[in-house]
Formats: sequence, C-alpha cells, structure tokens
Amino acid sequence: MTVMIKILSFSLKTCLGFCIAVSAAFAEYPDKPIKMIVPYPAGGGTDNVARVFAKYLSDRIKQPITVENRGGASGMVGTEFVARAAPDGYTMEYTVGDTHSVIPHLFPKVRYDPLKDFVPVVVVGSMPNALVVNTSKVSATSLNEFIQTAKANPGKYSYSTWGVGSGAHIRTEAFNEKTDLKMLHVPYQGSGPSFAAVLGGQVDVTMVPLSMATGHEKGGNVRILGVDTTSRVPDSPDVPTFTEQGVPITLAFWQGILLPAKTPKPIIAYLNREANAVLNDPEARASLIKAGVIPRANGMSVKELDTYMQNEFNRWGQVIKTTNIKVDQ
Repeated sequence: MTVMIKILSFSLKTCLGFCIAVSAAFAEYPDKPIKMIVPYPAGGGTDNVARVFAKYLSDRIKQPITVENRGGASGMVGTEFVARAAPDGYTMEYTVGDTHSVIPHLFPKVRYDPLKDFVPVVVVGSMPNALVVNTSKVSATSLNEFIQTAKANPGKYSYSTWGVGSGAHIRTEAFNEKTDLKMLHVPYQGSGPSFAAVLGGQVDVTMVPLSMATGHEKGGNVRILGVDTTSRVPDSPDVPTFTEQGVPITLAFWQGILLPAKTPKPIIAYLNREANAVLNDPEARASLIKAGVIPRANGMSVKELDTYMQNEFNRWGQVIKTTNIKVDQ
C-alpha cells in the first residue's frame, strides 16, 4: 500500500511538473522567430501570397516569420519536412491544396499523412487560376477557338505545370477530360519556371495563378483565355470564366497554414485566432487580393478546419477517380 501511494505521488508530481512546463512554454510563446516553409520555389504564386500573409501575421504576434522555400517533388519535399519538424509552433507550412488534398491520392508512397501528421491553422482563401497560351505558338483568341483547334490537332500542344501530380497537373487534366482534349504534359519545379517556359515559347499552354499572367499579357507574349472561378475576378473583370464560355468547371484550390501534429493546443488556438484576425484586417485583405488570392470572408475555428480539410481531401479524391488521372510511379 505504501509503495502504491509513493508511485501515485511520483506520477502526480511528474504530471504536474510536465503541465507546469507546458504552461510556462506557452506563456512565453512566441519568444523567437518562426519559420514558414513554402514547399515550392521562390517567385511562384503560392510563395508571393505566403510572404504577404507572413508579414501581417508577424506584425500581430510581434515576432519575425521567415519564409523558407523547400521545393521539389510537387511540394512533397517541403511538406514532409514540416511533418517531421518539432511540434513547438516554430515551424509552420504555407501551402495549397496540392500537397494535402491531391497528391496523397496519386502517390501511394507519400511519406506523410496529410490528415494525421498536420493540424490546420487557417485557410487563407483560394487562388484563381488561368489558362494561358503563348501567342506566337497558339493563334486562338478565345477559349472555344483554342478548344476547337486543339481537338482538330490532338497531341499538337504541350502544357507546363509545376510538377507531376501538382494542382496545375490535376486542373489541366480535369479541363482536358471535360473538353475532350489531348495535350502533352511538361512538368517543371515550380509555377515560376512553368510559366517562364510558356513565356519563352518552350511550351504552348499552362494553367497558372491569374496574378502571374495579367502583367505579362500586356507585353503580348501570352494571352489569357479564361479563369477557373465561379464568377469573374474583381481585379481582372475582362477575363471571362470557363463556365461562361461553355466549360462548366471550377477548379480553385485552398491555400493555408498548417502545423505539425501534436503541436500544443494552446499554440494552435493562439495562431488560429491571430491568423483569422489577419483575414479580417481590410489592409491585409487588400494586399492578399493584390498578391493574387481571394481571401475568405470569415475565418474558421480549428474544429471547422479539421472538417474542411477532410471534405477537401474527399472531394479531390473523387475528382481524380472520376477523371481517371494517373501518374507514373
């Protein structure tokens, strides 16, 4: 009996000590710079928005947030790095639906679990994506004209993406399936290099964030044929949607921040609250729109985010199954 009491006493003291240590650690959080991993090369659409959001979140939590690009394998390299990082709130990931809602359905040997190895902090919004063509290689001036020409010449046109199994790959293949087109896939490491290939004429077509294409269209090298949103984008009202041109398909992916699983709940709740506050800041929203993302009107709680991520995982899994999209292993 005495031995049992001593064991219980020791266990309670150990637990109490641990709880006090955790509470003390959170009371000081954050007390040093935070690393934000973007699993794509610098200069792409996701990277641009991540840097804008990091700036406003940093202002709120009074600590620097350093953006670090870890591109490769369609975003899997950087995402796996975050999954294996210490769950202390000092390593987060800014990513898009590619890494968590799409890739796990395509690559059976993905070395992270998108739902079990992460906890979502905020969904920032979605990024409109445009179908863009090189004007010297594609003469079509409208989406319907391009579709008719491509159908008459199956395999003639090539399209670039930021990797096999990436969101651009899935979106373009879903578009091809919807319009009965056949184009050659040319993968690159990042949306920046992917778009540069179309600008330079090495590839004919691409699906990139609208914000990346609008400025270059004025130069005459590329033409935007349509955008994948349900309605026209306020900053680009002259760009018609796919749907209004007879292709009823919307393909926008979420963008947001995630932490490694097992990050203490008080830290998750704190960052969720501060990140949602950024979404409610008019100046931050205007900057995010300028960077190319359509921010959510309202933030979500951690519980709502869990449900959202599960639903997105299921939704894109069904799209991949329906369109029979496959990648070489």
